[in-house]
Amino acid sequence: MLHPPATTASHRPGQGPRDIAAGHVDPGRAFPATMTTRPETSRPEAPGSFPSQLLPTVLDGFAASPQQPLRVLDLGPASGATIGFFGQFRCLLHVCALHPDELPPQDRDETDPRVLEAHFYQLLDLPAGSQFDICLYWDFLNHLDDDGVRALSRVLRPHFHSATRGHCFAILNNRGNQNRGSLFRHQNYGVLTANLLRATGGDENRLLSHPHSPSRLNDLLYELEVHRSVLRPDGRLEVLLHTL
Repeated sequence: MLHPPATTASHRPGQGPRDIAAGHVDPGRAFPATMTTRPETSRPEAPGSFPSQLLPTVLDGFAASPQQPLRVLDLGPASGATIGFFGQFRCLLHVCALHPDELPPQDRDETDPRVLEAHFYQLLDLPAGSQFDICLYWDFLNHLDDDGVRALSRVLRPHFHSATRGHCFAILNNRGNQNRGSLFRHQNYGVLTANLLRATGGDENRLLSHPHSPSRLNDLLYELEVHRSVLRPDGRLEVLLHTL
């Protein structure tokens, strides 16, 4: 059954240019109870686009209704592609519009986890009592050291439920990168279709300072664990996260 009510995108106010993609999104159809779209196999045509094998699985199984739209948390900057994609469905998309410069610095003196958690509480500014079905981490976990990942995970934990799923990128093996001088650079992402993502540039001069492997993420994350990962041609791992 189709449900025509509108989708909305929420965002952090006062962020200048990053606010332009936020706001009301045109109404669309209900989110299907089961995503049956096969992973993209043809060559992507949009600049920077690449097929996703795991996003269909992230979306699979969620159904929206007039009483309960799909709830998506996007940690990255507002993407017109992502808003356009989820705008097809009855969905509440919360865009945090994070930037690597806002994350806790690598050379910080403060080690108290409560200070780190307070930083993320203020940075994310999530509505009290809100819960999300999907969390899109993108590259951001790879900008955080172990304490940072734990702190972010503790802050997000109350906003996840027993069926929440996550999507992120990880690094297969970060041994030998003790100076964190890896070749992996920050990218911003957007969702074009259920099986097609787009890397939208980001900062070519910004390295991922703390690349994490899936096994390490399992040690650091609360409530979520790596369910499956797929190696991409650029060396990143696309990772599907499930609640424990």
